Amino acid sequence: PSPSPSPSPSPSPSPSPSPSPSPTP
Repeated sequence: PSPSPSPSPSPSPSPSPSPSPSPTP
C-alpha cells in the first residue's frame, strides 16, 4: 500500500502591527 501523503501545513497569516498613534504635545 502506498503511504498517504501528509498534508502540508498552511502558513498562518501574521497579523500586521498597527501603527501606534504618536502623542500630541
